[in-house]
Amino acid sequence: MKRIAALILGLVFILTACNNEIDELETFYVKFQETLDVESEISDISDEFNRLENRRGQIQEDLSAAERSELSDMSESLAENTAERQELIDQETAVMEESKAVAEEAEALVEDISNEDYRQQADALISAADDRYAKHGELMEAFKSVLNGEEELFEYLQDEDLNQDDIDDHINTLNEEYDGLSVLQEEYATATDRLNEVKNEVYAILDES
Repeated sequence: MKRIAALILGLVFILTACNNEIDELETFYVKFQETLDVESEISDISDEFNRLENRRGQIQEDLSAAERSELSDMSESLAENTAERQELIDQETAVMEESKAVAEEAEALVEDISNEDYRQQADALISAADDRYAKHGELMEAFKSVLNGEEELFEYLQDEDLNQDDIDDHINTLNEEYDGLSVLQEEYATATDRLNEVKNEVYAILDES
């Protein structure tokens, strides 16, 4: 009878230990999930940015066939469009910095995870998040570079000695930067997919417990 009681007590101890380990992982995961709440603001920012991007593309497309008398007004439209997009870039950068701060709070909880396998999984999630934040930073810097190039273009459009060949050269240079931007956007998307993959792995552990 004593042996049976001992076995029951041992089983209770094991179950309690397992529950504690899951609780530790869950505490970390819940804190990390708060980054999603922070980043929810980016959706509206992206929608507005894409609207302005489409408008910018139309203005630049029209430059090739524009009369000289139209260039001043078009350059002013470009300047306003660029300034608005710069503001949105700053807003998104601030949101991601806030998200990263929350992720760092979650990272501080990793050392409290006693189960080694769970801790490694949490570390993998933090690593994936760090890579994504780094890619986002590169992407925002690339956007700023492109916007600076656009500013140079509309400043040039105010030059009385401008000619169509020079305008086309400026646009072609910008198009090359846009291509580089597209590569960074793909890399950021890949980093985001990787983050979601690891996050789903952690969720699966919690869901099975």
